[in-house]
Amino acid sequence: MGRSGFWRGGLMALALVGMLSVISTAARAQQDDDIVASLQNLTGRVQVVQKSNGETVLGRIGLLLRAGDTVVTTDQARATIKFRDGSEIRLFQNTRFVLQGAKESAGNDRSFKFNLLLRAGSLWGNFVKQRQIAKISTPTATIGIKGTTLRVSEEDNKARVAITEGVIDVSNDAKTVELDAGNRLTQFTRSEDLSQKIQPIPFKLDIKADKRALTFDKGQPESVFVNLQLINVSTGREVARSAKIYLRSNYDRVSFPASAQLDERGFVRLPLNFAPPEPSDEALNGNVFVWAIVDQADADDTGEGRALFTIPVPAGQDRIRIEADKGETKRVN
Repeated sequence: MGRSGFWRGGLMALALVGMLSVISTAARAQQDDDIVASLQNLTGRVQVVQKSNGETVLGRIGLLLRAGDTVVTTDQARATIKFRDGSEIRLFQNTRFVLQGAKESAGNDRSFKFNLLLRAGSLWGNFVKQRQIAKISTPTATIGIKGTTLRVSEEDNKARVAITEGVIDVSNDAKTVELDAGNRLTQFTRSEDLSQKIQPIPFKLDIKADKRALTFDKGQPESVFVNLQLINVSTGREVARSAKIYLRSNYDRVSFPASAQLDERGFVRLPLNFAPPEPSDEALNGNVFVWAIVDQADADDTGEGRALFTIPVPAGQDRIRIEADKGETKRVN
């Protein structure tokens, strides 16, 4: 081969390498675009059937989930799915849940659209109020969601739905109804008149904290005890019933007990540990919420409890501008 042929061959090889690099980079970017959520707060055996390769992998904290993946919880297992927009779903035992589709719009008008399928089992979900639309389908019903806290159960071709915040539309083959916060649809089939199945949610978790204003004296962490009591919504009386509890917050620097459970009186006292805020927490505007949720599949008769704590607003290097109409925060230099 002459010198010119050698150089032509070398240039072609370099071009091929460059092309393969571009293709590989594009494939990785496409995979990254498909990432819609991650697994958190796992207990028991949780599996993920990955759509990309058909493989079944063991669930672990931080495992990334892509559109089309299926999350399966076994007996006594539970798992939290956290979405990129801050929405969260808690799967209970013996549940099969499919992330059929999830899409984030490009540009300044940030929005999220979720298409979710509950094949069997039960879930609790909190969807943030932020230009976000979600749909949960089951073999029995279709639920339209926008900024909502709800529970959905599907078993033996019968469904149950309960909502504690926001508004949802629930449809089956016979009827579509609008369900307001504080109400539930008791067990129904595809052909039943949903308007005849609406009832108020009878119970809720009440939270009382020893203190609500956190000062973090000398920059030290602060501990707070909270009392949880199951109560009857209409009478305010205590309800004697044991149940597992799941705790969550909009503040990343609060630590919860490893496990929590109401005793036979429906009561438990728990410690919460708060670390001082950081500049990134400025967007909270000094308001920290803690939610307590009954961590069981059969709890669509019980609403979650919520407690508000105040923290000092940290001084960040950037200023925060809140766009109230969109529910979004942006940093301003």
